[in-house]
Amino acid sequence: MGRLKALLIVTDFVLDRQTGSSINELGKLKHLRGRLTISGLKNVACANDAKDANLKDKINLKGLEFIWGEDDIGDSRHDREVLEQQKPHTNLKHLVIQSYKGTRFPEWVGHSSFSCIVFLGLHDCKFCTSLPPLGQLLSLKSLSISGLSGVLIVGDEFYRYVQASTKPFGSLKMLSFKNMEEWEEWNCWSDKAFPLLQKLCIVNCPKLTKCLPKHLLCLKKLKIEDSEKLGGLLPIAPSILELDLKEVQCIAVGAIGLSLPEVRVPITLKRLRISWCEILDYSNIFLYTSLESLVIDHATIRQKFAMQCDPLESFPLGSFPMVKHVEILGSCQNLISFQIEDGLSVTNLTQLALCGCGSLKSLPEQMHSVFSSLKGLRIIGCPEIERVSKECLPSKLKDITISMSDKLIESLIRKREWSLHTLPSLTILEISYSEVEMESFPDEHLLPPSLETLRISNLPNLKSLEYKGFQHLSSLCDLYISHCPKLQSIPRIMLSHSLSYLSTEKCPFLKECYEKDKGKDWPNISHIPAIEIDEQVII
Repeated sequence: MGRLKALLIVTDFVLDRQTGSSINELGKLKHLRGRLTISGLKNVACANDAKDANLKDKINLKGLEFIWGEDDIGDSRHDREVLEQQKPHTNLKHLVIQSYKGTRFPEWVGHSSFSCIVFLGLHDCKFCTSLPPLGQLLSLKSLSISGLSGVLIVGDEFYRYVQASTKPFGSLKMLSFKNMEEWEEWNCWSDKAFPLLQKLCIVNCPKLTKCLPKHLLCLKKLKIEDSEKLGGLLPIAPSILELDLKEVQCIAVGAIGLSLPEVRVPITLKRLRISWCEILDYSNIFLYTSLESLVIDHATIRQKFAMQCDPLESFPLGSFPMVKHVEILGSCQNLISFQIEDGLSVTNLTQLALCGCGSLKSLPEQMHSVFSSLKGLRIIGCPEIERVSKECLPSKLKDITISMSDKLIESLIRKREWSLHTLPSLTILEISYSEVEMESFPDEHLLPPSLETLRISNLPNLKSLEYKGFQHLSSLCDLYISHCPKLQSIPRIMLSHSLSYLSTEKCPFLKECYEKDKGKDWPNISHIPAIEIDEQVII
């Protein structure tokens, strides 16, 4: 490689003792530019060889990624010397250090002379016990730190050497900490730090219990996940628009807004996701009139009355006039109904998903007017919902999924209480996981001619598909049928020339009759451009 002296771009230089690839060959490539990844640094036998790479003289290199290896074997002092000798030119903009085995970083990492660095990533450096002084990198906009399991405290060393007149992390907009399994405390000595930070992500930091930065005035998105002990002083963030919480203890909604211990979120919040948390007081969530997306995933919701907290039984969906996307997933086991006060509507709602709401008995009446913009409806694992009023489905519905909700599926298939054929925009329908005693599907007047995609799965009692129910589906393009062991055949009218994709899985009778060139019904499907039977593509 060293003989290619005019070479301009090398994307990944792999060091391998077996092939004889040596890092000093990089020293002969004086004109390298762009981004360079050096992999296999664990194979550098002598630290002085790393110096011969002459990275500090490669003025046109804008990005560098140093990768040692995935194993935990290494020589801390040797690896530190190797990294020390690879000090790049200060024009560098992008730096990543991965699987480094040293206990601390050399002084050039985070030195103020690297004033051009915009992105920096430290990943899986398991033996490092402290972070380098990155606060003095004046142009740093994005910082990602993950897998530094030896770090217990993030403190002064993170910000030091910054002049009194400068603000630590003055340009930083995105900050992420992930998989910091031993991290316990984050101390920020300066209220001036992170003045422009817009996104903060803390994932899988299970021991973090002490203070985070107090003031993040420009923060727009806060994500805290799998950090269940986090309960110190959280940021004051008046500009926040998106809050994503998973496995965070003690969430409450009070009269001044959503709160964790000591944190206040403004009522201008746009997106809220709460997962695997206990919401102690939900009584004033209606203050969030600007909310556009609401996801409650496996959360326990209680209403606080006086000194006791009772399970939420009626969800105040009508309190969010601006909401466009709502998902309630595996939550609210005591939820029976939705509360929409007279005169209120949720006309901006386009997507509604209800999954695992075991006690929910009904959907709101007059959905066609209350949810007039609804385009997607998913009802999964809601066994107590019995019906949908004949005239309540919004006319803009495009996509409907019903699964593991036998009473609702029975009202659709056997009692014929739905009016899907009146929905002019419906293009996708999925029905799955039902033990309802039915032999045929669908009724002649059930499906609309606008339907383009039909998915049927896990219907163990289904024996036939009705010819009359499909004869008007001239727009049907995609047909998916799976885990219907009693289904004998598909009417030929369903296999019209409009169909472009057919997939069947775990349907033994269909597999037999549609076997290529052998099955008795193969001629009926041979014209379809794409066919997949039991995950095998038929050409």
